[in-house]
Amino acid sequence: MNPEIKEDVYVHDTLATDATPEVSASKIIDRSLLSRTDIRILIIAIMIQATLRSFEVNLMYTAQGPISAMFEAASIANILPIILEIISAALVPFYTKISDVVGRSQAMTIAAVMYLLGYTVQGTSNSFLQLALGQIVYGVGSTGLMTLAQVLIADVTLLVDRGIMFALWGMPSTVNVFIASLVVDPLTVGPNANWRDVYAVIGTTALIGFLILLGPLWHYQKKAEKLSVRRGQRVEKRSIKWLFSEFDALGALLITMTLGLTLLPIILARSYEDNWKSPKILGMFFSGVLSGVLLVVWEVKFSKKPIMPMRIWYNRTSFGALAVGFFLTIINAMNYNYYSLYLVVSRDVSYGRASMLERAYQVIYPVCELITGLLMKRYKTCRPFIWVGIIVQTIGLGLQIPARAPSSSDFFIVIAQIIAGGGAGMANNAALVAVTASVAKDDVATAIGVVHILGSFGYALGSGLAGGIWTQYLPGRLAKHITGPYDERLSMNDPLKYIPSLDSITKGQLVDAYADSQMLMLIIAMCLAVPVCITTFFMKPIDLMQDQVEENPHADEEGYTLNAVPGEKQEINSA
Repeated sequence: MNPEIKEDVYVHDTLATDATPEVSASKIIDRSLLSRTDIRILIIAIMIQATLRSFEVNLMYTAQGPISAMFEAASIANILPIILEIISAALVPFYTKISDVVGRSQAMTIAAVMYLLGYTVQGTSNSFLQLALGQIVYGVGSTGLMTLAQVLIADVTLLVDRGIMFALWGMPSTVNVFIASLVVDPLTVGPNANWRDVYAVIGTTALIGFLILLGPLWHYQKKAEKLSVRRGQRVEKRSIKWLFSEFDALGALLITMTLGLTLLPIILARSYEDNWKSPKILGMFFSGVLSGVLLVVWEVKFSKKPIMPMRIWYNRTSFGALAVGFFLTIINAMNYNYYSLYLVVSRDVSYGRASMLERAYQVIYPVCELITGLLMKRYKTCRPFIWVGIIVQTIGLGLQIPARAPSSSDFFIVIAQIIAGGGAGMANNAALVAVTASVAKDDVATAIGVVHILGSFGYALGSGLAGGIWTQYLPGRLAKHITGPYDERLSMNDPLKYIPSLDSITKGQLVDAYADSQMLMLIIAMCLAVPVCITTFFMKPIDLMQDQVEENPHADEEGYTLNAVPGEKQEINSA
């Protein structure tokens, strides 16, 4: 093991008083308890589920624009992903804790039930409020799926292969973004279209994916538990009361209040007559700020089981990598909220066509993640790829400023997004591997949980800023550019029906106002590249071969672990 990493891991892990070896040995799916065939089957199941999930998520998010417009709520549509991220930030530590204590398969089953229930509520919605409530239920399940899938990958893969596996999990998006773009118009705005069919399609797809994953997951977890017992390890029974004593419920509540009460007013203020002078808006916002202060005090001073343990923050390598992921998520959220709507308005194209143009970023992102994973395996390090990725992404963001001008070509849009997406994919994958490499094995699930919490913070913050620009800055730009009569509410909330009725001069002026808002978002996103670079200076070099030095120390020449189970030989799982 790299001595520098050992110092970071073990000095700060002396604070890890909440580790429970008996439980972790029986409930965490340890690769040493499974054969190569077992691991391969489980990985195949994870990837099939990831492929189906990629399709239904891409279709859901592509359809959100036209579905929100049908409820005349296009300008506040990004409340839906913000709600999702708020729920995610609060529930990630719950899922990581319950999966360590109860089991990966049990936790994933809970996530699956809530996931499918959320789609059902959204598909039967009769108002935007009900759609938002369905998003909350979906968010409870989606959080578990996203978190536990990466925890499973970390459970069954060696560190040197982890970047490749993380990338493969996201690779199906390279195809599914196009399939979703082709399907969305016939399901939402085409002749005889019924938007509820979107949720019928994605709900069925999600159900199939969960069945494929949960079958082998339950089987192999039970197999691993039996082998643990045969090795003499004790399976401790834990009560629900004990679980909640381990889960920082107050911290989760404060996270929810902080994000919800600070970010939602930024988007909703314009819907109140007094805007930011409204006592309700000001009360919500400052209550959120106060909740944030209380969250910090509680986590640092009083919480016995903090959601984000200090030992992870004291480790400067994990701190730097976590910060990289946080700022990259803010940039991504700032960059792509309202972008499809802008393309529809500025280029007079359908949502399907706009999605095809927008998704170049999402297509190249997992491709570059995979390339980065292969390079990390080749060179056994990850930090240089974070630096290169950040530089390339910043160049791409700079190119997008002229590319998003209404007069620019579609080709220029795609090229600028390919460059930005490629850099982001490289930096993010390397940062995620760095986080899992810089903590002890018992803290991997917790570290991945912190990654998702910060990702939720970042996406909610970026979406909130984008929503604030769209609802607060755009009306002023409309007033500045448009010289004739116009309806501000319809210009922002129902552009698909309203804009075609405008004369060519007014429409061109409206597009210019939209373009100003997009440029401001991009400029802010570029400025955030500076703190991203600064955070990487904290990181130490990482040897990605460190876990192979200590793995299976009692192996014989035929590739079996000696005395793993009395009287038997167990196959070793090499990469």
